[in-house]
Amino acid sequence: MALERLHSRVTRTLALRILNAERAGEPAVFPNESDLCRQLGVSRTVIREAIKVLAAKGMLEVRPRSGTRAKPRSEWNLLDPDVLSWQGTLEPDPRVLRDICEVRLSIEPIASGFAALRATAHEIAEIEKRLEEKEAAAADPDHVVDLDLRFHAAVVTASHNPLLEQLSAITREPFRTALSYTRQLRAAEAVSLAAHRALVEAIRNRDPLKARAAAEEIVGLAMVGVEEAIRAEKRRRPRKRLENSHAT
Repeated sequence: MALERLHSRVTRTLALRILNAERAGEPAVFPNESDLCRQLGVSRTVIREAIKVLAAKGMLEVRPRSGTRAKPRSEWNLLDPDVLSWQGTLEPDPRVLRDICEVRLSIEPIASGFAALRATAHEIAEIEKRLEEKEAAAADPDHVVDLDLRFHAAVVTASHNPLLEQLSAITREPFRTALSYTRQLRAAEAVSLAAHRALVEAIRNRDPLKARAAAEEIVGLAMVGVEEAIRAEKRRRPRKRLENSHAT
């Protein structure tokens, strides 16, 4: 068990190096195996196992004589739960959140349409309960995001499509961050609640087209919040470069 925890810790440490370097636009090049063992204070076996895991996730490659190097983000297994979890430990990356929102935009409306057609009476009651909880917690920004995710999970469950359920579950935590950006928009919560109510009504009335439209509006609000964050980050970058140039 202790060796397993050590292996997980080292894997995570190397993964975060890759993520930080990629975000900074720099190549992540690792020292040779012996130096890496000394740096992290672990055996060659632990290092090799960690590298093997990251290579399987598309994050690393090992080339004879040229060492271990990070691979481009485009080659990572971006839906791997560990990759998503590691990214979630860093300061939110608006680029990742944009990608997540676009994936959710392909999941939520389809799942909502199926839920309108397939939901049982018990599942509809569960969705209605989740909406009531969300409405009651509207003034609590931290708690309402969690309730929002529970609401969406209930809708996706009612779609009776296990693949959509798995995709939704995998992207749930990063989507949590995207939803938090939504709450920074003026009047966003009122618009979001109206869209949630419309979604519940459409499911209750067995209207898949209206259900899809309401779900698109809900995810669209999160996308607007993320796009605002991306624009804000771009505005900050010139100042950071200017500060760095003065420092040198």
